[in-house]
Amino acid sequence: MGFRKHHPSGLKNGCLALSRVARRTASVVILSLGLAACNATTSITDLFGSQQDPAPVVANGAAGDPSRPPNQVLIPDPSPWPSDQPMADGSGYILPNTYNDDATINEKRVALLLPLSGSSADLGRAMRHAAELAMFDIARDDFVLMPIDTAGTYEGGRSAATEAINAGADLILGPLFAESVSGAGEVARQAGVPVLSFSNNQRIAEPGVWIGGLVPEDQISRAVGYTTTQGKTRFAALLPQSDYGRQLASGMEQIVARAGGTLSRVAFYQPGSEGLEQTIRDFANYDGRRAALRSRRAELQADGSAAARRALQRLEGLDTLGDPNFDALILPATGGELRQVSALLTYFDVDPTRIQFIGTFGWNDPGLFSEPALRGGIFAAPDPENWALFSERYNRTFGGQPPRIASLAYDSAALAAVLAGSDSGITQDAMMTATGFAGVDGIFRLDRDGRSQRGYVIMQIAPDGAKVISPAPMAFDQVF
Repeated sequence: MGFRKHHPSGLKNGCLALSRVARRTASVVILSLGLAACNATTSITDLFGSQQDPAPVVANGAAGDPSRPPNQVLIPDPSPWPSDQPMADGSGYILPNTYNDDATINEKRVALLLPLSGSSADLGRAMRHAAELAMFDIARDDFVLMPIDTAGTYEGGRSAATEAINAGADLILGPLFAESVSGAGEVARQAGVPVLSFSNNQRIAEPGVWIGGLVPEDQISRAVGYTTTQGKTRFAALLPQSDYGRQLASGMEQIVARAGGTLSRVAFYQPGSEGLEQTIRDFANYDGRRAALRSRRAELQADGSAAARRALQRLEGLDTLGDPNFDALILPATGGELRQVSALLTYFDVDPTRIQFIGTFGWNDPGLFSEPALRGGIFAAPDPENWALFSERYNRTFGGQPPRIASLAYDSAALAAVLAGSDSGITQDAMMTATGFAGVDGIFRLDRDGRSQRGYVIMQIAPDGAKVISPAPMAFDQVF
Protein backbone atom coordinates (compact mmCIF):
# COMPACT_ATOMS: atom_id res chain seq x y z
CA MET A 1 0.00 0.00 0.00
CA GLY A 2 1.02 3.65 -0.35
CA PHE A 3 0.99 6.10 2.51
CA ARG A 4 -1.14 9.20 2.29
CA LYS A 5 -0.54 11.99 4.72
CA HIS A 6 -2.15 11.60 8.13
CA HIS A 7 -0.86 12.68 11.51
CA PRO A 8 -0.18 10.09 14.20
CA SER A 9 0.20 11.03 17.82
CA GLY A 10 3.30 13.06 18.53
CA LEU A 11 3.72 14.61 15.07
CA LYS A 12 3.50 18.34 14.59
CA ASN A 13 2.41 20.39 11.63
CA GLY A 14 2.30 24.07 10.74
CA CYS A 15 4.69 26.98 10.30
CA LEU A 16 6.72 28.55 13.06
CA ALA A 17 8.82 31.67 13.41
CA LEU A 18 12.16 32.30 11.73
CA SER A 19 14.84 30.47 13.71
CA ARG A 20 18.53 30.92 14.34
CA VAL A 21 19.42 28.23 11.79
CA ALA A 22 17.05 29.56 9.17
CA ARG A 23 18.49 33.06 9.40
CA ARG A 24 21.97 31.71 8.75
CA THR A 25 20.83 29.69 5.74
CA ALA A 26 18.56 32.04 3.88
CA SER A 27 20.17 31.09 0.55
CA VAL A 28 19.23 27.42 0.77
CA VAL A 29 15.89 25.65 0.93
CA ILE A 30 15.39 24.49 4.52
CA LEU A 31 14.17 20.91 4.77
CA SER A 32 14.71 20.09 8.40
CA LEU A 33 11.53 18.89 10.05
CA GLY A 34 8.68 21.02 9.12
CA LEU A 35 10.45 23.47 7.06
CA ALA A 36 9.44 24.45 3.64
CA ALA A 37 5.94 23.01 3.83
CA CYS A 38 4.98 26.61 4.49
CA ASN A 39 8.07 28.64 3.72
CA ALA A 40 11.85 28.45 3.73
CA THR A 41 12.31 29.87 7.20
CA THR A 42 11.39 27.04 9.55
CA SER A 43 14.20 24.86 10.81
CA ILE A 44 14.81 21.73 12.77
CA THR A 45 15.05 23.61 16.07
CA ASP A 46 11.53 24.96 15.66
CA LEU A 47 9.76 21.64 15.36
CA PHE A 48 11.94 19.78 17.83
CA GLY A 49 11.33 22.43 20.48
CA SER A 50 13.51 25.46 21.06
CA GLN A 51 12.74 25.26 24.77
CA GLN A 52 15.09 22.32 25.13
CA ASP A 53 18.65 22.65 26.31
CA PRO A 54 21.17 22.52 23.48
CA ALA A 55 22.02 18.97 22.56
CA PRO A 56 25.47 17.88 23.76
CA VAL A 57 28.14 17.60 21.13
CA VAL A 58 29.90 14.73 22.86
CA ALA A 59 28.67 11.37 21.64
CA ASN A 60 27.58 9.11 24.45
CA GLY A 61 26.44 5.89 22.82
CA ALA A 62 27.70 2.56 24.04
CA ALA A 63 28.85 -0.22 21.76
CA GLY A 64 25.95 -1.39 19.65
CA ASP A 65 24.03 1.85 20.14
CA PRO A 66 22.22 2.50 16.84
CA SER A 67 22.59 6.24 17.31
CA ARG A 68 26.35 5.93 16.86
CA PRO A 69 27.82 6.55 13.42
CA PRO A 70 28.25 3.52 11.19
CA ASN A 71 31.64 2.08 10.46
CA GLN A 72 32.86 4.13 7.51
CA VAL A 73 32.57 1.71 4.62
CA LEU A 74 31.12 1.92 1.14
CA ILE A 75 27.91 0.01 1.98
CA PRO A 76 28.66 -2.74 -0.56
CA ASP A 77 26.41 -5.36 1.01
CA PRO A 78 23.46 -5.72 3.37
CA SER A 79 23.41 -5.43 7.16
CA PRO A 80 26.31 -3.10 8.05
CA TRP A 81 24.07 -1.36 10.60
CA PRO A 82 21.84 -3.88 12.36
CA SER A 83 19.20 -2.33 14.58
CA ASP A 84 19.06 -3.49 18.17
CA GLN A 85 15.35 -2.75 18.49
CA PRO A 86 12.94 -4.11 15.85
CA MET A 87 10.05 -1.91 14.86
CA ALA A 88 6.66 -2.86 16.19
CA ASP A 89 5.07 -3.59 12.84
CA GLY A 90 7.40 -6.48 11.75
CA SER A 91 6.09 -6.75 8.20
CA GLY A 92 7.41 -4.24 5.64
CA TYR A 93 5.27 -3.19 2.72
CA ILE A 94 5.23 -4.67 -0.74
CA LEU A 95 3.10 -2.77 -3.23
CA PRO A 96 0.70 -4.56 -5.53
CA ASN A 97 0.53 -3.24 -9.07
CA THR A 98 -2.57 -1.17 -8.45
CA TYR A 99 -1.32 2.33 -9.18
CA ASN A 100 -1.83 2.51 -12.94
CA ASP A 101 -5.00 4.55 -12.59
CA ASP A 102 -6.44 7.99 -13.17
CA ALA A 103 -5.35 9.16 -9.72
CA THR A 104 -1.78 9.60 -10.97
CA ILE A 105 -2.90 12.79 -12.69
CA ASN A 106 -3.51 14.51 -9.37
CA GLU A 107 -1.25 12.64 -6.97
CA LYS A 108 2.48 13.16 -6.40
CA ARG A 109 3.82 9.63 -6.04
CA VAL A 110 7.27 8.96 -4.62
CA ALA A 111 8.65 5.46 -4.22
CA LEU A 112 10.79 4.53 -1.23
CA LEU A 113 13.01 1.54 -2.02
CA LEU A 114 14.45 -0.14 1.07
CA PRO A 115 15.41 -3.60 2.34
CA LEU A 116 12.15 -4.38 4.14
CA SER A 117 12.83 -8.12 4.32
CA GLY A 118 15.90 -10.21 5.01
CA SER A 119 18.78 -9.47 7.35
CA SER A 120 18.47 -5.70 6.98
CA ALA A 121 14.71 -5.47 7.46
CA ASP A 122 14.97 -3.67 10.81
CA LEU A 123 17.19 -1.01 9.27
CA GLY A 124 14.86 -0.66 6.31
CA ARG A 125 11.79 -0.24 8.50
CA ALA A 126 13.52 2.39 10.64
CA MET A 127 14.43 4.36 7.52
CA ARG A 128 10.87 4.01 6.28
CA HIS A 129 9.62 5.49 9.54
CA ALA A 130 12.02 8.42 9.19
CA ALA A 131 10.68 9.07 5.68
CA GLU A 132 7.12 8.93 7.03
CA LEU A 133 8.06 11.51 9.64
CA ALA A 134 9.16 13.91 6.91
CA MET A 135 5.99 13.27 4.95
CA PHE A 136 3.79 14.03 7.97
CA ASP A 137 5.76 17.20 8.66
CA ILE A 138 5.88 18.63 5.18
CA ALA A 139 3.81 16.91 2.50
CA ARG A 140 0.50 18.06 1.14
CA ASP A 141 -2.52 15.78 1.05
CA ASP A 142 -1.86 14.75 -2.56
CA PHE A 143 1.57 13.33 -1.69
CA VAL A 144 1.77 9.52 -1.69
CA LEU A 145 4.82 7.66 -0.33
CA MET A 146 5.13 4.12 -1.69
CA PRO A 147 7.54 1.86 0.26
CA ILE A 148 8.76 -1.11 -1.81
CA ASP A 149 11.02 -3.95 -0.68
CA THR A 150 14.37 -4.48 -2.43
CA ALA A 151 15.56 -7.29 -0.11
CA GLY A 152 18.96 -5.58 -0.38
CA THR A 153 19.87 -7.22 -3.71
CA TYR A 154 20.53 -6.23 -7.32
CA GLU A 155 17.51 -8.12 -8.63
CA GLY A 156 15.43 -6.74 -5.78
CA GLY A 157 16.43 -3.22 -6.82
CA ARG A 158 15.44 -3.86 -10.45
CA SER A 159 12.13 -5.40 -9.46
CA ALA A 160 11.30 -2.65 -6.97
CA ALA A 161 12.12 0.10 -9.47
CA THR A 162 9.93 -1.59 -12.11
CA GLU A 163 7.08 -1.76 -9.62
CA ALA A 164 7.57 1.88 -8.67
CA ILE A 165 7.53 3.07 -12.28
CA ASN A 166 4.45 0.97 -13.08
CA ALA A 167 2.81 2.58 -10.05
CA GLY A 168 3.40 6.04 -11.48
CA ALA A 169 6.32 7.17 -9.30
CA ASP A 170 7.68 10.63 -10.12
CA LEU A 171 10.83 9.98 -8.05
CA ILE A 172 12.57 7.02 -6.45
CA LEU A 173 14.17 7.45 -3.02
CA GLY A 174 16.73 4.75 -2.22
CA PRO A 175 17.79 2.02 -2.46
CA LEU A 176 20.43 1.76 0.26
CA PHE A 177 22.95 -0.85 -0.87
CA ALA A 178 25.12 -0.29 -3.94
CA GLU A 179 23.95 -3.47 -5.65
CA SER A 180 20.30 -2.48 -5.28
CA VAL A 181 21.04 1.04 -6.53
CA SER A 182 22.70 -0.38 -9.65
CA GLY A 183 19.68 -2.56 -10.36
CA ALA A 184 17.15 0.20 -9.73
CA GLY A 185 19.17 2.74 -11.71
CA GLU A 186 19.18 0.63 -14.85
CA VAL A 187 15.37 0.52 -14.90
CA ALA A 188 14.80 4.11 -13.78
CA ARG A 189 17.14 5.63 -16.39
CA GLN A 190 15.22 3.99 -19.21
CA ALA A 191 11.96 5.37 -17.83
CA GLY A 192 13.38 8.84 -17.16
CA VAL A 193 12.58 8.67 -13.44
CA PRO A 194 15.22 10.23 -11.14
CA VAL A 195 16.74 8.20 -8.31
CA LEU A 196 18.04 9.70 -5.06
CA SER A 197 19.75 6.78 -3.36
CA PHE A 198 21.03 6.39 0.19
CA SER A 199 24.35 4.87 -0.91
CA ASN A 200 27.69 6.53 -0.19
CA ASN A 201 29.60 4.73 -2.97
CA GLN A 202 30.48 7.32 -5.61
CA ARG A 203 31.40 4.67 -8.17
CA ILE A 204 27.74 4.06 -8.91
CA ALA A 205 26.85 7.74 -9.35
CA GLU A 206 25.62 8.80 -12.78
CA PRO A 207 23.36 11.48 -14.22
CA GLY A 208 19.88 10.99 -12.82
CA VAL A 209 21.03 8.47 -10.18
CA TRP A 210 22.36 10.39 -7.20
CA ILE A 211 24.50 9.22 -4.31
CA GLY A 212 22.81 10.80 -1.31
CA GLY A 213 24.75 9.09 1.49
CA LEU A 214 27.47 10.51 3.71
CA VAL A 215 30.40 10.14 1.33
CA PRO A 216 33.80 9.54 2.97
CA GLU A 217 35.67 11.47 0.26
CA ASP A 218 33.65 14.59 1.09
CA GLN A 219 34.39 14.21 4.79
CA ILE A 220 38.11 13.92 4.09
CA SER A 221 37.96 16.92 1.76
CA ARG A 222 36.36 19.07 4.47
CA ALA A 223 38.92 17.98 7.09
CA VAL A 224 41.85 18.48 4.71
CA GLY A 225 40.61 21.96 3.88
CA TYR A 226 40.36 22.85 7.55
CA THR A 227 43.85 21.46 8.21
CA THR A 228 45.44 23.70 5.57
CA THR A 229 43.92 26.74 7.30
CA GLN A 230 45.86 25.67 10.39
CA GLY A 231 49.17 25.86 8.52
CA LYS A 232 49.68 22.16 7.75
CA THR A 233 49.97 21.48 4.03
CA ARG A 234 52.09 18.32 3.63
CA PHE A 235 49.76 15.30 3.64
CA ALA A 236 50.14 11.54 3.62
CA ALA A 237 47.50 8.81 3.63
CA LEU A 238 47.59 5.36 5.24
CA LEU A 239 44.75 3.27 3.82
CA PRO A 240 43.44 -0.27 4.20
CA GLN A 241 44.13 -2.65 1.33
CA SER A 242 40.47 -2.97 0.32
CA ASP A 243 37.95 -1.60 -2.15
CA TYR A 244 37.27 1.19 0.34
CA GLY A 245 40.94 2.13 0.62
CA ARG A 246 41.60 1.92 -3.11
CA GLN A 247 38.59 4.09 -3.92
CA LEU A 248 39.74 6.74 -1.45
CA ALA A 249 43.25 6.61 -2.92
CA SER A 250 41.98 7.27 -6.44
CA GLY A 251 40.81 10.76 -5.52
CA MET A 252 43.21 11.63 -2.71
CA GLU A 253 45.67 13.72 -4.69
CA GLN A 254 42.88 15.84 -6.16
CA ILE A 255 41.30 16.35 -2.72
CA VAL A 256 44.58 17.57 -1.22
CA ALA A 257 45.52 19.74 -4.20
CA ARG A 258 42.11 21.43 -4.19
CA ALA A 259 42.72 22.50 -0.58
CA GLY A 260 46.16 23.90 -1.43
CA GLY A 261 48.23 21.05 0.00
CA THR A 262 50.61 18.45 -1.40
CA LEU A 263 50.35 14.67 -1.03
CA SER A 264 53.76 13.23 -0.22
CA ARG A 265 52.80 9.57 -0.11
CA VAL A 266 49.98 7.04 -0.01
CA ALA A 267 50.55 3.63 1.56
CA PHE A 268 48.33 0.59 2.05
CA TYR A 269 48.23 -1.95 4.86
CA GLN A 270 46.51 -5.30 5.24
CA PRO A 271 44.30 -5.11 8.34
CA GLY A 272 45.14 -7.77 10.92
CA SER A 273 48.05 -9.18 8.91
CA GLU A 274 51.40 -10.28 10.31
CA GLY A 275 53.07 -7.66 8.15
CA LEU A 276 51.09 -4.74 9.55
CA GLU A 277 53.81 -3.69 12.00
CA GLN A 278 56.50 -3.67 9.32
CA THR A 279 54.25 -1.73 6.93
CA ILE A 280 53.76 1.04 9.46
CA ARG A 281 57.42 0.99 10.49
CA ASP A 282 58.37 1.59 6.86
CA PHE A 283 55.65 4.20 6.37
CA ALA A 284 56.97 6.15 9.37
CA ASN A 285 60.56 5.90 8.07
CA TYR A 286 61.38 4.80 11.58
CA ASP A 287 64.70 3.12 10.73
CA GLY A 288 65.95 6.08 8.70
CA ARG A 289 65.05 8.58 11.40
CA ARG A 290 66.61 6.34 14.06
CA ALA A 291 69.80 6.13 12.02
CA ALA A 292 69.77 9.95 11.71
CA LEU A 293 69.60 10.19 15.51
CA ARG A 294 72.57 7.87 15.97
CA SER A 295 74.57 9.81 13.39
CA ARG A 296 73.81 13.14 15.06
CA ARG A 297 74.78 11.83 18.48
CA ALA A 298 78.08 10.58 17.07
CA GLU A 299 78.79 14.01 15.57
CA LEU A 300 78.08 15.80 18.82
CA GLN A 301 80.16 13.35 20.87
CA ALA A 302 83.04 13.86 18.48
CA ASP A 303 82.70 17.64 18.78
CA GLY A 304 83.02 17.56 22.56
CA SER A 305 82.27 21.27 23.06
CA ALA A 306 79.97 22.63 25.75
CA ALA A 307 77.36 23.47 23.11
CA ALA A 308 77.59 19.93 21.74
CA ARG A 309 77.15 18.46 25.23
CA ARG A 310 74.00 20.57 25.72
CA ALA A 311 72.68 19.40 22.37
CA LEU A 312 73.32 15.80 23.39
CA GLN A 313 71.28 16.32 26.53
CA ARG A 314 68.37 17.56 24.44
CA LEU A 315 68.49 14.33 22.43
CA GLU A 316 68.20 12.13 25.51
CA GLY A 317 65.05 10.03 25.53
CA LEU A 318 64.48 10.33 21.80
CA ASP A 319 64.15 7.29 19.55
CA THR A 320 64.35 9.13 16.25
CA LEU A 321 65.45 12.47 14.85
CA GLY A 322 63.00 14.63 12.95
CA ASP A 323 59.46 14.02 11.75
CA PRO A 324 58.34 12.04 8.71
CA ASN A 325 57.99 14.01 5.48
CA PHE A 326 54.38 15.00 6.21
CA ASP A 327 52.65 17.10 8.85
CA ALA A 328 49.11 15.74 8.39
CA LEU A 329 48.04 12.10 8.08
CA ILE A 330 44.76 10.90 6.55
CA LEU A 331 43.72 7.77 8.41
CA PRO A 332 40.19 6.63 7.49
CA ALA A 333 40.13 3.37 9.49
CA THR A 334 37.59 2.93 12.29
CA GLY A 335 37.01 0.84 15.41
CA GLY A 336 39.54 -1.76 16.50
CA GLU A 337 41.50 -1.42 13.27
CA LEU A 338 42.00 2.30 13.94
CA ARG A 339 43.10 1.63 17.52
CA GLN A 340 45.72 -0.85 16.33
CA VAL A 341 47.04 1.28 13.47
CA SER A 342 47.18 4.52 15.49
CA ALA A 343 48.97 2.79 18.37
CA LEU A 344 51.61 1.43 15.97
CA LEU A 345 52.07 4.87 14.43
CA THR A 346 52.90 6.41 17.79
CA TYR A 347 55.10 3.41 18.69
CA PHE A 348 57.15 4.16 15.59
CA ASP A 349 57.42 7.84 16.51
CA VAL A 350 54.69 9.45 14.43
CA ASP A 351 53.81 12.05 17.04
CA PRO A 352 50.10 13.10 17.01
CA THR A 353 50.98 16.30 18.87
CA ARG A 354 53.09 17.36 15.87
CA ILE A 355 51.28 15.63 13.01
CA GLN A 356 47.57 16.19 12.51
CA PHE A 357 45.66 12.90 12.34
CA ILE A 358 42.59 13.13 10.07
CA GLY A 359 39.70 10.66 9.99
CA THR A 360 36.10 10.29 8.87
CA PHE A 361 32.68 10.35 10.51
CA GLY A 362 33.33 6.81 11.73
CA TRP A 363 35.69 8.33 14.31
CA ASN A 364 32.69 9.70 16.23
CA ASP A 365 32.85 6.61 18.43
CA PRO A 366 33.07 6.87 22.24
CA GLY A 367 35.21 3.75 22.22
CA LEU A 368 37.97 5.78 20.51
CA PHE A 369 37.92 8.92 22.63
CA SER A 370 40.23 7.54 25.31
CA GLU A 371 42.90 6.43 22.83
CA PRO A 372 46.04 8.52 23.51
CA ALA A 373 47.18 8.22 19.89
CA LEU A 374 43.97 9.81 18.62
CA ARG A 375 43.87 12.73 21.02
CA GLY A 376 43.71 15.91 18.95
CA GLY A 377 42.65 14.01 15.83
CA ILE A 378 39.95 15.63 13.70
CA PHE A 379 37.16 14.44 11.46
CA ALA A 380 34.24 15.90 9.51
CA ALA A 381 30.68 15.00 10.47
CA PRO A 382 27.11 16.23 10.21
CA ASP A 383 26.13 18.68 12.93
CA PRO A 384 25.59 16.54 16.07
CA GLU A 385 23.06 18.98 17.50
CA ASN A 386 20.70 18.44 14.56
CA TRP A 387 21.03 14.67 14.89
CA ALA A 388 20.30 14.74 18.62
CA LEU A 389 17.13 16.72 18.01
CA PHE A 390 16.01 14.43 15.18
CA SER A 391 16.77 11.31 17.20
CA GLU A 392 14.73 12.55 20.15
CA ARG A 393 11.81 13.40 17.88
CA TYR A 394 11.94 9.99 16.21
CA ASN A 395 12.07 8.27 19.59
CA ARG A 396 9.02 10.17 20.85
CA THR A 397 7.06 9.28 17.73
CA PHE A 398 7.99 5.68 17.01
CA GLY A 399 9.77 4.46 20.13
CA GLY A 400 13.43 3.44 20.12
CA GLN A 401 16.52 5.17 18.82
CA PRO A 402 16.89 5.41 15.04
CA PRO A 403 19.95 4.03 13.25
CA ARG A 404 22.35 6.84 12.38
CA ILE A 405 21.59 6.79 8.68
CA ALA A 406 17.83 7.22 9.22
CA SER A 407 18.34 10.95 8.73
CA LEU A 408 19.10 10.26 5.05
CA ALA A 409 15.57 8.95 4.59
CA TYR A 410 14.10 11.95 6.41
CA ASP A 411 16.02 14.52 4.37
CA SER A 412 15.31 12.77 1.05
CA ALA A 413 11.58 12.43 1.75
CA ALA A 414 11.51 16.07 2.89
CA LEU A 415 13.16 17.14 -0.36
CA ALA A 416 10.62 15.14 -2.36
CA ALA A 417 7.70 16.65 -0.44
CA VAL A 418 9.03 20.20 -0.86
CA LEU A 419 9.48 19.78 -4.62
CA ALA A 420 6.12 18.04 -4.99
CA GLY A 421 4.45 21.08 -3.46
CA SER A 422 6.41 23.64 -5.48
CA ASP A 423 5.52 25.29 -8.79
CA SER A 424 8.34 23.43 -10.57
CA GLY A 425 7.33 20.03 -9.24
CA ILE A 426 9.69 17.06 -9.05
CA THR A 427 12.16 17.56 -11.88
CA GLN A 428 15.85 16.88 -12.22
CA ASP A 429 16.58 20.58 -12.68
CA ALA A 430 14.71 21.43 -9.48
CA MET A 431 16.63 18.74 -7.61
CA MET A 432 19.91 20.28 -8.76
CA THR A 433 19.30 23.83 -7.58
CA ALA A 434 22.69 25.48 -7.09
CA THR A 435 21.89 26.88 -3.65
CA GLY A 436 21.04 23.41 -2.37
CA PHE A 437 18.96 22.31 0.60
CA ALA A 438 19.38 22.13 4.38
CA GLY A 439 18.29 19.06 6.31
CA VAL A 440 19.04 17.08 9.44
CA ASP A 441 22.55 16.33 8.15
CA GLY A 442 23.23 19.94 7.14
CA ILE A 443 23.34 21.59 3.75
CA PHE A 444 23.53 19.42 0.65
CA ARG A 445 23.10 19.74 -3.08
CA LEU A 446 23.01 17.36 -6.02
CA ASP A 447 25.37 17.59 -8.99
CA ARG A 448 24.74 16.76 -12.63
CA ASP A 449 27.11 13.78 -12.49
CA GLY A 450 25.04 12.01 -9.81
CA ARG A 451 27.21 13.04 -6.88
CA SER A 452 26.25 15.15 -3.91
CA GLN A 453 28.00 17.78 -1.82
CA ARG A 454 27.50 18.33 1.90
CA GLY A 455 28.53 20.82 4.53
CA TYR A 456 30.12 19.24 7.61
CA VAL A 457 31.34 20.44 10.99
CA ILE A 458 34.90 19.67 12.10
CA MET A 459 35.13 17.71 15.33
CA GLN A 460 38.22 17.03 17.45
CA ILE A 461 38.81 14.12 19.78
CA ALA A 462 39.53 14.83 23.43
CA PRO A 463 39.50 12.54 26.48
CA ASP A 464 35.99 13.66 27.39
CA GLY A 465 34.54 13.29 23.91
CA ALA A 466 34.51 14.77 20.42
CA LYS A 467 33.82 18.48 20.24
CA VAL A 468 32.96 20.78 17.36
CA ILE A 469 35.89 23.10 16.62
CA SER A 470 34.65 24.48 13.29
CA PRO A 471 30.97 24.93 12.43
CA ALA A 472 29.38 23.61 9.30
CA PRO A 473 29.41 25.98 6.33
CA MET A 474 26.00 27.47 5.70
CA ALA A 475 26.48 28.09 1.96
CA PHE A 476 28.29 26.17 -0.74
CA ASP A 477 30.83 28.86 -1.51
CA GLN A 478 32.21 28.04 1.96
CA VAL A 479 32.51 24.28 1.43
CA PHE A 480 36.01 22.90 0.96
